[in-house]
Amino acid sequence: MTDVPAEEPTEPAEFTVITGLDEVIDSGTERPKIDVVARVAGANVVHLSLRAGQVMADHRSAMPILVIGQRGLIEFSVGGERVELSPGTAVNVAAGVTHKLVAVEDSAATLLVLKDAR
Repeated sequence: MTDVPAEEPTEPAEFTVITGLDEVIDSGTERPKIDVVARVAGANVVHLSLRAGQVMADHRSAMPILVIGQRGLIEFSVGGERVELSPGTAVNVAAGVTHKLVAVEDSAATLLVLKDAR
């Protein structure tokens, strides 16, 4: 995982390289590992790592989000629907909408918390 400062950049970067988004990292607890890996113009980039059976129970985000499957298989529930989040699949969720993630197998996903989305 690339070390990226957690604070807001003082000047917008022309580009940012973020690696390791498909890595499955054990949190050492019953809970998934969740790491903010970059704060870039327009979004915060978060690495989600879930071992098989781990759950992110019903929750909501104050901002719109885009969750992108990187490795494994995650059952993503939102609005009464279930989506199989696998590599190459993404789910966009509006702000304030309740959603849940369940890892069917060891999995990694990238979460983009979208800022200034209108």
